[in-house]
Amino acid sequence: MITNSKWTALGVLSIGTLMSTLDGGMVSAAFPALVEAFDTDASTVLWVNVAFWVTNVGLLLTMGWLGDVFGRRRVFSVGYLVFTVGLLLAAASLEVWQIIASRIVQGIGSAMTLSNLNALITNSFPSNERGKAMGISGAVVGIGLSVGPLLGGFLLDSLDWRALFYTRAPVGLLGSIMAWTMLTPDRNGEGKFRIDFLGATALFVTLGTLLLALNQGGRHGFESIYVISLTLISLGSLPLLVWTQKRSARPIIDISLFQSRQYTFALLVLVSHYLSHGPILLVAPFFLVNSLEFSASKMGVFLAGFVLGRVFCAPFAGHLSDRFGPRPFLLFGNCLTAMSLFWLSTIGLNTADLALFLALSSAGVGSAFFEPVVTSTIMGSVQKERLGTASASVAMGRHIAFSVGVTLAGAIFAIREPFHLAKTGMETSAIAGAFSDTLLVAVILATAAVVFSIGTSKQAL
Repeated sequence: MITNSKWTALGVLSIGTLMSTLDGGMVSAAFPALVEAFDTDASTVLWVNVAFWVTNVGLLLTMGWLGDVFGRRRVFSVGYLVFTVGLLLAAASLEVWQIIASRIVQGIGSAMTLSNLNALITNSFPSNERGKAMGISGAVVGIGLSVGPLLGGFLLDSLDWRALFYTRAPVGLLGSIMAWTMLTPDRNGEGKFRIDFLGATALFVTLGTLLLALNQGGRHGFESIYVISLTLISLGSLPLLVWTQKRSARPIIDISLFQSRQYTFALLVLVSHYLSHGPILLVAPFFLVNSLEFSASKMGVFLAGFVLGRVFCAPFAGHLSDRFGPRPFLLFGNCLTAMSLFWLSTIGLNTADLALFLALSSAGVGSAFFEPVVTSTIMGSVQKERLGTASASVAMGRHIAFSVGVTLAGAIFAIREPFHLAKTGMETSAIAGAFSDTLLVAVILATAAVVFSIGTSKQAL
């Protein structure tokens, strides 16, 4: 039975959001157990996440296009099911390559759900409630990011690594059934389009090899033959991608979206904001553990402060943006983020724990005021038949910005740590100094997000 209830739709979609955001923290917690279970090394086990991440990002735009053409409910529901099959395959894996292959399956399913998630929310709510809906979805993201590592640790202690996968399978199956039966069918009827497999392949190769080059460059060095080869493959496939998109009647990469000033500036705000997260995602754990000598659990509590703001503030920010327009909240969120990152850059080895937690939390609050508003702005700036493509661009922009931001933070940290070590002769001080330097670059990126926010509309769309 199909229901048109917007809140029922948001509830069904929130299950998918929670499944997706729980995944990263839960699987990362299993790395040590996987190394022991498969008698392998950490560099091999890291491919459990790399394979998922590259597949997911590489297919987002294609899956958003499929949703626009063949129906977002259909693609989302099948994506739920594909992700669930990947969970079961992972739980049954006997070799490390099998679990990596299962993560590729999960990456395909995740791309199908994430690329159409915001489009389905936008389609379910009127424009004057879109920000509120995105805010609630952002709160669910905060819950998933906070609970994922804790739930993963509990399952590892109580059961084993396989439980991280099979315990989520019933939820995934239920979510797939609920999505298929409770979301409104939305297949686009504007003609028939064939899947451009050559274009989809060119897009995946271009994005996938670029992301792998960025990811592996931090480990092997950007001058390594491996990373240079990946970069050349990405550049070599780019002309084929351009050619396939020019000849397509319905291209996967819709350049016409950038004719909208609102879409362009909002996407620039999104990318520059998430670029500034690099030091928190990569360097902060080293600073907390190796400089401040936090335990792993204490580090987890402090880093959770960075995402908890989404739970409490995102719905509030989204609701207000429906009434007063996006620009004030984009400006406030990015200004608060920039100031909080600067505050973090001044924190030294003798700073009180409360000040550190407040700085991390205020940065998270800034992100909470920004995220649902920028998503609502992007989704409101495109035509209804392009909602899937816009939804995919939000997820892809976020993931690529995270990747580049982490790579940039790692490079700055690697350059500045020896400088501070030579200056102070203390490893703890060197890490703290390098962390501060990476944060100053993050402040510049967050400030760029403030500038781009000025280009967005004052009024809600």
